[in-house]
Amino acid sequence: MPEPAPRPVVVFVGLRKNPLEHRPALEAAHRCGFSVALLAGKPPAGLPGALLAEVRAVDPHDTEAFDAAVDAVATAHTVAGVVAWGDAGVEPAARAARRLGLPGIAPAAARLARNKYLMRQALADRPHLIPRFARVRTWRDAVRSLADIGLPAVLKPAAGSGSKGIFLLRDEQELRPAFDELTRLTGADGDGIFRHDRGELILEELLRGSEHSVEGFVHRGEVTVCGITDKTTTEPFRLELAHLHPSALPGAARSAVHALTRETVLALGFDDCAFHLECMYDPGTGARLIEVAARAGGDFIGSHLVGLATGVPFHENVIRVATGQAPRLPDQPPLHAGLRKITAPAAGELVRIDGLDTALGVPGVQHLVLDRSPGTTIRLPPEHFSSSLLGAVIATGETGEAVRGTLEAAAKALRAEIAPPS
Repeated sequence: MPEPAPRPVVVFVGLRKNPLEHRPALEAAHRCGFSVALLAGKPPAGLPGALLAEVRAVDPHDTEAFDAAVDAVATAHTVAGVVAWGDAGVEPAARAARRLGLPGIAPAAARLARNKYLMRQALADRPHLIPRFARVRTWRDAVRSLADIGLPAVLKPAAGSGSKGIFLLRDEQELRPAFDELTRLTGADGDGIFRHDRGELILEELLRGSEHSVEGFVHRGEVTVCGITDKTTTEPFRLELAHLHPSALPGAARSAVHALTRETVLALGFDDCAFHLECMYDPGTGARLIEVAARAGGDFIGSHLVGLATGVPFHENVIRVATGQAPRLPDQPPLHAGLRKITAPAAGELVRIDGLDTALGVPGVQHLVLDRSPGTTIRLPPEHFSSSLLGAVIATGETGEAVRGTLEAAAKALRAEIAPPS
Protein backbone atom coordinates (compact mmCIF):
# COMPACT_ATOMS: atom_id res chain seq x y z
CA MET A 1 0.00 0.00 0.00
CA PRO A 2 1.23 3.53 -0.70
CA GLU A 3 2.46 5.62 2.20
CA PRO A 4 -0.23 8.01 3.52
CA ALA A 5 0.32 11.64 2.59
CA PRO A 6 2.00 13.64 5.37
CA ARG A 7 -0.36 15.68 7.50
CA PRO A 8 -0.27 19.46 7.33
CA VAL A 9 1.23 20.96 10.48
CA VAL A 10 0.25 23.53 13.03
CA VAL A 11 3.21 25.42 14.44
CA PHE A 12 3.13 25.49 18.25
CA VAL A 13 5.12 28.35 19.74
CA GLY A 14 5.98 26.84 23.12
CA LEU A 15 3.87 24.54 25.30
CA ARG A 16 2.40 24.66 28.76
CA LYS A 17 4.90 23.34 31.30
CA ASN A 18 2.96 20.46 32.82
CA PRO A 19 2.51 17.34 30.63
CA LEU A 20 -1.08 16.97 31.86
CA GLU A 21 -1.72 20.40 30.39
CA HIS A 22 0.31 20.31 27.18
CA ARG A 23 -0.60 16.76 26.10
CA PRO A 24 -4.25 17.77 25.36
CA ALA A 25 -2.98 20.47 22.99
CA LEU A 26 -0.97 17.95 20.97
CA GLU A 27 -3.85 15.47 20.97
CA ALA A 28 -6.31 18.17 19.86
CA ALA A 29 -4.16 18.94 16.82
CA HIS A 30 -4.02 15.23 16.00
CA ARG A 31 -7.82 14.83 16.29
CA CYS A 32 -8.27 17.82 13.97
CA GLY A 33 -6.11 16.18 11.30
CA PHE A 34 -2.79 17.97 11.88
CA SER A 35 0.68 17.17 13.08
CA VAL A 36 2.65 19.64 15.18
CA ALA A 37 5.91 21.49 14.57
CA LEU A 38 7.05 22.68 17.98
CA LEU A 39 9.26 25.75 18.30
CA ALA A 40 10.34 26.26 21.91
CA GLY A 41 13.28 27.60 23.86
CA LYS A 42 13.48 24.42 25.93
CA PRO A 43 11.31 21.65 24.44
CA PRO A 44 10.17 19.32 27.25
CA ALA A 45 11.35 15.74 27.37
CA GLY A 46 9.03 12.81 26.81
CA LEU A 47 6.87 14.32 24.07
CA PRO A 48 4.75 11.86 22.03
CA GLY A 49 6.76 11.56 18.83
CA ALA A 50 3.84 10.22 16.78
CA LEU A 51 2.01 13.55 17.17
CA LEU A 52 4.99 15.71 16.16
CA ALA A 53 6.32 16.47 12.69
CA GLU A 54 9.43 18.08 14.18
CA VAL A 55 10.77 19.86 17.24
CA ARG A 56 13.16 22.82 17.07
CA ALA A 57 14.86 24.39 20.07
CA VAL A 58 14.76 28.12 19.34
CA ASP A 59 14.21 31.16 21.53
CA PRO A 60 10.97 32.81 20.35
CA HIS A 61 12.40 36.18 21.46
CA ASP A 62 15.44 35.85 19.17
CA THR A 63 13.70 37.38 16.17
CA GLU A 64 16.25 36.40 13.52
CA ALA A 65 16.62 32.80 14.72
CA PHE A 66 12.89 32.34 15.25
CA ASP A 67 11.94 33.70 11.83
CA ALA A 68 14.54 31.42 10.24
CA ALA A 69 13.02 28.44 12.09
CA VAL A 70 9.53 29.40 10.89
CA ASP A 71 10.80 29.62 7.31
CA ALA A 72 12.50 26.23 7.62
CA VAL A 73 9.30 24.60 8.90
CA ALA A 74 7.30 26.20 6.08
CA THR A 75 9.81 24.85 3.53
CA ALA A 76 9.61 21.32 4.91
CA HIS A 77 5.86 21.13 5.60
CA THR A 78 2.48 22.47 4.62
CA VAL A 79 1.71 24.84 7.49
CA ALA A 80 -1.98 25.33 8.29
CA GLY A 81 -1.80 27.51 11.41
CA VAL A 82 0.23 28.96 14.27
CA VAL A 83 -0.68 28.77 17.97
CA ALA A 84 0.89 30.26 21.11
CA TRP A 85 0.12 28.48 24.38
CA GLY A 86 1.75 30.97 26.76
CA ASP A 87 2.16 34.72 26.99
CA ALA A 88 5.80 34.63 25.90
CA GLY A 89 4.79 33.15 22.55
CA VAL A 90 1.92 35.51 21.68
CA GLU A 91 3.93 38.14 19.80
CA PRO A 92 6.28 35.69 18.00
CA ALA A 93 3.26 33.58 16.95
CA ALA A 94 1.46 36.65 15.60
CA ARG A 95 4.53 37.58 13.60
CA ALA A 96 4.87 34.02 12.27
CA ALA A 97 1.22 33.84 11.18
CA ARG A 98 1.54 37.17 9.37
CA ARG A 99 4.82 36.02 7.79
CA LEU A 100 3.14 32.88 6.42
CA GLY A 101 -0.14 34.52 5.42
CA LEU A 102 -2.15 32.45 7.92
CA PRO A 103 -5.01 33.32 10.29
CA GLY A 104 -3.88 34.92 13.53
CA ILE A 105 -4.00 38.03 15.65
CA ALA A 106 -2.30 41.05 14.10
CA PRO A 107 1.16 41.82 15.57
CA ALA A 108 -0.02 45.27 16.72
CA ALA A 109 -2.93 43.74 18.64
CA ALA A 110 -0.62 41.06 20.06
CA ARG A 111 1.56 43.85 21.44
CA LEU A 112 -1.45 45.34 23.23
CA ALA A 113 -2.20 41.91 24.70
CA ARG A 114 1.30 41.69 26.17
CA ASN A 115 1.60 45.12 27.78
CA LYS A 116 -1.05 46.15 30.29
CA TYR A 117 -0.23 49.85 30.03
CA LEU A 118 -0.59 49.86 26.23
CA MET A 119 -3.76 47.79 26.61
CA ARG A 120 -5.30 50.39 28.90
CA GLN A 121 -4.11 53.25 26.71
CA ALA A 122 -5.92 51.66 23.77
CA LEU A 123 -9.11 51.58 25.88
CA ALA A 124 -8.66 55.02 27.47
CA ASP A 125 -11.66 56.40 25.57
CA ARG A 126 -13.80 53.68 27.20
CA PRO A 127 -13.31 54.42 30.93
CA HIS A 128 -16.27 52.20 31.86
CA LEU A 129 -14.16 49.16 30.88
CA ILE A 130 -10.95 49.78 32.85
CA PRO A 131 -9.61 50.95 36.21
CA ARG A 132 -7.87 54.31 36.54
CA PHE A 133 -4.19 53.68 35.81
CA ALA A 134 -0.74 55.20 35.35
CA ARG A 135 2.58 54.04 33.92
CA VAL A 136 5.43 53.78 36.43
CA ARG A 137 9.09 53.70 35.40
CA THR A 138 10.74 55.65 38.22
CA TRP A 139 10.24 56.19 41.93
CA ARG A 140 9.00 59.69 41.15
CA ASP A 141 6.39 58.18 38.80
CA ALA A 142 5.28 55.84 41.58
CA VAL A 143 4.81 58.60 44.15
CA ARG A 144 2.96 60.88 41.73
CA SER A 145 0.74 58.07 40.45
CA LEU A 146 -0.29 56.95 43.93
CA ALA A 147 -1.16 60.54 44.84
CA ASP A 148 -3.33 60.81 41.72
CA ILE A 149 -5.08 57.43 41.93
CA GLY A 150 -5.29 57.04 45.69
CA LEU A 151 -5.53 54.05 48.00
CA PRO A 152 -6.20 51.17 47.87
CA ALA A 153 -4.23 50.49 44.70
CA VAL A 154 -2.32 47.78 42.84
CA LEU A 155 1.27 47.97 41.61
CA LYS A 156 2.34 45.29 39.12
CA PRO A 157 4.51 44.69 36.05
CA ALA A 158 3.16 46.01 32.76
CA ALA A 159 4.05 42.74 31.03
CA GLY A 160 3.48 40.22 33.80
CA SER A 161 2.28 36.66 33.48
CA GLY A 162 1.05 34.01 35.87
CA SER A 163 0.26 36.50 38.68
CA LYS A 164 3.96 37.37 39.08
CA GLY A 165 4.52 40.50 41.07
CA ILE A 166 1.07 41.77 42.02
CA PHE A 167 1.28 44.04 45.09
CA LEU A 168 -1.78 45.41 46.88
CA LEU A 169 -1.15 48.83 48.40
CA ARG A 170 -3.36 49.72 51.34
CA ASP A 171 -1.19 52.47 52.82
CA GLU A 172 1.58 54.70 51.51
CA GLN A 173 4.29 52.85 53.45
CA GLU A 174 3.79 49.78 51.25
CA LEU A 175 4.72 51.60 48.06
CA ARG A 176 8.51 51.70 48.51
CA PRO A 177 9.09 47.98 49.23
CA ALA A 178 6.69 47.01 46.43
CA PHE A 179 8.42 49.34 43.96
CA ASP A 180 11.88 48.06 44.94
CA GLU A 181 10.86 44.41 44.64
CA LEU A 182 9.20 44.94 41.25
CA THR A 183 12.20 46.92 39.99
CA ARG A 184 14.34 43.89 40.85
CA LEU A 185 11.87 41.40 39.35
CA THR A 186 11.52 43.28 36.05
CA GLY A 187 15.11 44.53 35.80
CA ALA A 188 17.96 43.32 33.61
CA ASP A 189 18.68 40.37 35.93
CA GLY A 190 15.04 39.55 36.59
CA ASP A 191 12.52 37.17 35.05
CA GLY A 192 12.87 36.65 31.29
CA ILE A 193 9.16 37.23 30.68
CA PHE A 194 9.88 40.96 31.10
CA ARG A 195 12.73 41.16 28.60
CA HIS A 196 10.90 43.52 26.23
CA ASP A 197 9.36 45.66 28.98
CA ARG A 198 12.18 45.97 31.50
CA GLY A 199 11.40 48.15 34.49
CA GLU A 200 7.92 49.07 33.26
CA LEU A 201 5.18 48.92 35.90
CA ILE A 202 1.57 50.00 36.12
CA LEU A 203 -0.23 51.44 39.14
CA GLU A 204 -4.02 51.32 39.12
CA GLU A 205 -7.02 51.56 41.37
CA LEU A 206 -7.99 48.39 43.21
CA LEU A 207 -11.12 46.95 41.63
CA ARG A 208 -13.69 45.47 43.99
CA GLY A 209 -16.02 42.53 43.61
CA SER A 210 -15.63 38.92 42.53
CA GLU A 211 -12.91 37.81 40.12
CA HIS A 212 -13.60 35.90 36.90
CA SER A 213 -12.04 34.85 33.63
CA VAL A 214 -13.76 34.53 30.26
CA GLU A 215 -12.72 31.86 27.77
CA GLY A 216 -13.47 32.35 24.11
CA PHE A 217 -12.49 33.08 20.53
CA VAL A 218 -12.62 35.74 17.87
CA HIS A 219 -13.06 34.30 14.37
CA ARG A 220 -13.39 36.63 11.38
CA GLY A 221 -14.56 39.43 13.65
CA GLU A 222 -17.17 37.38 15.51
CA VAL A 223 -16.73 36.90 19.25
CA THR A 224 -17.65 33.54 20.79
CA VAL A 225 -17.76 33.29 24.59
CA CYS A 226 -17.40 29.67 25.68
CA GLY A 227 -17.95 30.36 29.35
CA ILE A 228 -17.06 32.32 32.46
CA THR A 229 -14.82 30.88 35.18
CA ASP A 230 -15.10 31.95 38.83
CA LYS A 231 -11.76 32.50 40.55
CA THR A 232 -10.47 32.45 44.11
CA THR A 233 -7.19 34.26 44.78
CA THR A 234 -4.86 34.61 47.76
CA GLU A 235 -4.13 37.77 49.69
CA PRO A 236 -2.13 39.92 49.44
CA PHE A 237 -0.38 38.78 46.24
CA ARG A 238 -3.43 37.65 44.24
CA LEU A 239 -2.08 34.21 43.37
CA GLU A 240 -4.81 32.11 41.78
CA LEU A 241 -5.91 29.42 44.23
CA ALA A 242 -9.08 27.90 42.71
CA HIS A 243 -11.27 27.95 39.58
CA LEU A 244 -14.87 26.88 38.97
CA HIS A 245 -16.46 26.55 35.53
CA PRO A 246 -19.10 27.58 34.57
CA SER A 247 -19.65 30.66 36.67
CA ALA A 248 -22.24 30.93 39.43
CA LEU A 249 -22.89 34.60 38.56
CA PRO A 250 -26.57 35.47 38.08
CA GLY A 251 -27.89 36.15 34.58
CA ALA A 252 -27.57 39.96 34.62
CA ALA A 253 -23.98 39.75 35.86
CA ARG A 254 -23.08 37.21 33.18
CA SER A 255 -24.57 39.50 30.54
CA ALA A 256 -22.45 42.38 31.83
CA VAL A 257 -19.30 40.25 31.67
CA HIS A 258 -20.17 39.12 28.13
CA ALA A 259 -20.69 42.73 27.06
CA LEU A 260 -17.36 43.80 28.59
CA THR A 261 -15.65 40.92 26.81
CA ARG A 262 -17.02 41.64 23.36
CA GLU A 263 -16.34 45.36 23.56
CA THR A 264 -12.81 44.84 24.88
CA VAL A 265 -11.50 42.24 22.45
CA LEU A 266 -12.95 44.03 19.41
CA ALA A 267 -11.64 47.43 20.55
CA LEU A 268 -8.16 45.92 20.95
CA GLY A 269 -8.27 44.45 17.45
CA PHE A 270 -8.27 40.77 18.41
CA ASP A 271 -9.19 38.42 15.58
CA ASP A 272 -8.58 34.80 14.56
CA CYS A 273 -7.36 33.83 18.03
CA ALA A 274 -8.36 32.43 21.38
CA PHE A 275 -8.59 34.79 24.34
CA HIS A 276 -8.50 34.53 28.12
CA LEU A 277 -9.96 37.67 29.68
CA GLU A 278 -9.80 38.42 33.41
CA CYS A 279 -12.20 40.83 35.05
CA MET A 280 -13.89 41.87 38.28
CA TYR A 281 -17.62 42.11 38.75
CA ASP A 282 -19.25 44.34 41.36
CA PRO A 283 -23.04 44.82 41.48
CA GLY A 284 -22.55 48.56 41.98
CA THR A 285 -19.98 49.29 39.28
CA GLY A 286 -20.48 46.39 36.87
CA ALA A 287 -17.77 44.45 35.06
CA ARG A 288 -14.28 45.96 34.72
CA LEU A 289 -11.23 44.63 32.90
CA ILE A 290 -8.13 43.34 34.64
CA GLU A 291 -6.38 42.11 31.48
CA VAL A 292 -6.90 39.95 28.40
CA ALA A 293 -4.48 37.45 26.88
CA ALA A 294 -4.49 36.43 23.21
CA ARG A 295 -4.22 32.72 23.96
CA ALA A 296 -6.12 29.90 25.63
CA GLY A 297 -6.44 30.05 29.40
CA GLY A 298 -3.79 28.11 31.29
CA ASP A 299 -3.92 26.59 34.76
CA PHE A 300 -5.94 23.66 33.31
CA ILE A 301 -8.86 25.95 32.40
CA GLY A 302 -8.46 25.45 28.66
CA SER A 303 -6.96 21.99 28.76
CA HIS A 304 -9.50 20.46 31.18
CA LEU A 305 -12.18 22.54 32.91
CA VAL A 306 -14.02 23.90 29.86
CA GLY A 307 -14.08 20.52 28.13
CA LEU A 308 -15.09 18.61 31.26
CA ALA A 309 -17.96 21.02 31.85
CA THR A 310 -19.21 21.45 28.28
CA GLY A 311 -18.23 18.24 26.51
CA VAL A 312 -16.34 20.20 23.82
CA PRO A 313 -12.53 20.17 24.25
CA PHE A 314 -11.46 23.81 24.23
CA HIS A 315 -8.13 23.04 22.57
CA GLU A 316 -9.82 21.57 19.52
CA ASN A 317 -11.46 24.94 18.99
CA VAL A 318 -8.07 26.64 19.44
CA ILE A 319 -6.77 24.54 16.55
CA ARG A 320 -9.88 25.18 14.47
CA VAL A 321 -9.67 28.96 14.82
CA ALA A 322 -5.90 28.97 14.15
CA THR A 323 -6.51 27.13 10.90
CA GLY A 324 -9.32 29.40 9.71
CA GLN A 325 -12.34 27.43 10.92
CA ALA A 326 -15.18 28.56 13.16
CA PRO A 327 -15.24 27.21 16.73
CA ARG A 328 -17.73 24.47 17.59
CA LEU A 329 -20.12 25.16 20.46
CA PRO A 330 -21.42 22.61 22.98
CA ASP A 331 -24.88 21.18 22.41
CA GLN A 332 -25.44 19.78 25.90
CA PRO A 333 -26.28 21.36 29.25
CA PRO A 334 -23.06 22.06 31.14
CA LEU A 335 -21.77 20.05 34.04
CA HIS A 336 -19.39 21.71 36.48
CA ALA A 337 -15.61 21.40 36.77
CA GLY A 338 -13.13 22.99 39.13
CA LEU A 339 -9.54 23.18 40.27
CA ARG A 340 -7.92 23.75 43.65
CA LYS A 341 -4.21 24.47 44.11
CA ILE A 342 -2.11 22.63 46.67
CA THR A 343 -0.06 25.22 48.54
CA ALA A 344 3.00 24.93 50.76
CA PRO A 345 2.38 25.86 54.41
CA ALA A 346 5.87 27.34 54.83
CA ALA A 347 9.18 28.02 53.13
CA GLY A 348 11.91 25.39 53.23
CA GLU A 349 12.63 22.08 51.53
CA LEU A 350 9.78 19.85 50.38
CA VAL A 351 10.14 16.47 52.09
CA ARG A 352 6.99 14.74 50.83
CA ILE A 353 3.27 15.11 50.24
CA ASP A 354 1.08 12.61 52.09
CA GLY A 355 -2.55 11.70 51.54
CA LEU A 356 -2.45 11.18 47.77
CA ASP A 357 -4.49 7.96 47.87
CA THR A 358 -7.13 9.55 50.07
CA ALA A 359 -7.40 12.62 47.86
CA LEU A 360 -7.68 10.55 44.69
CA GLY A 361 -10.43 8.49 46.32
CA VAL A 362 -12.72 11.47 46.93
CA PRO A 363 -15.73 11.01 44.60
CA GLY A 364 -15.56 13.47 41.73
CA VAL A 365 -11.77 13.87 41.63
CA GLN A 366 -10.54 13.50 38.05
CA HIS A 367 -6.84 14.38 38.31
CA LEU A 368 -4.22 15.13 40.91
CA VAL A 369 -1.05 16.70 39.56
CA LEU A 370 2.14 17.47 41.49
CA ASP A 371 4.46 20.20 40.21
CA ARG A 372 7.19 19.93 42.87
CA SER A 373 9.28 16.89 43.76
CA PRO A 374 10.87 16.04 47.14
CA GLY A 375 14.01 18.06 47.69
CA THR A 376 12.65 21.17 45.95
CA THR A 377 13.36 24.46 47.70
CA ILE A 378 10.10 26.22 48.49
CA ARG A 379 10.06 30.01 48.64
CA LEU A 380 7.06 32.19 49.42
CA PRO A 381 5.95 35.48 47.81
CA PRO A 382 7.34 38.03 47.31
CA GLU A 383 10.66 36.17 47.21
CA HIS A 384 9.17 33.83 44.60
CA PHE A 385 5.67 33.77 43.12
CA SER A 386 5.18 30.15 42.07
CA SER A 387 7.39 27.70 43.98
CA SER A 388 4.91 27.55 46.88
CA LEU A 389 2.26 26.12 44.53
CA LEU A 390 2.88 22.38 44.80
CA GLY A 391 0.21 21.03 42.44
CA ALA A 392 -3.52 20.92 41.85
CA VAL A 393 -6.66 18.81 42.13
CA ILE A 394 -9.21 18.77 39.30
CA ALA A 395 -12.79 17.60 39.94
CA THR A 396 -16.22 17.46 38.31
CA GLY A 397 -19.78 17.37 39.63
CA GLU A 398 -23.41 18.08 38.84
CA THR A 399 -23.36 21.43 40.67
CA GLY A 400 -20.80 24.04 41.55
CA GLU A 401 -21.31 23.40 45.24
CA ALA A 402 -20.63 19.69 44.75
CA VAL A 403 -17.37 20.49 42.97
CA ARG A 404 -16.30 22.90 45.71
CA GLY A 405 -16.99 20.25 48.34
CA THR A 406 -14.97 17.66 46.43
CA LEU A 407 -12.01 20.00 46.00
CA GLU A 408 -12.10 21.03 49.65
CA ALA A 409 -12.15 17.40 50.82
CA ALA A 410 -9.29 16.44 48.51
CA ALA A 411 -7.19 19.47 49.53
CA LYS A 412 -7.69 18.70 53.24
CA ALA A 413 -6.49 15.14 52.67
CA LEU A 414 -3.15 16.35 51.32
CA ARG A 415 -0.40 17.24 53.78
CA ALA A 416 2.89 18.74 52.65
CA GLU A 417 5.88 18.21 54.95
CA ILE A 418 8.36 21.07 54.66
CA ALA A 419 11.76 20.97 56.36
CA PRO A 420 12.95 24.34 57.69
CA PRO A 421 15.47 26.18 55.49
CA SER A 422 19.03 25.12 56.21
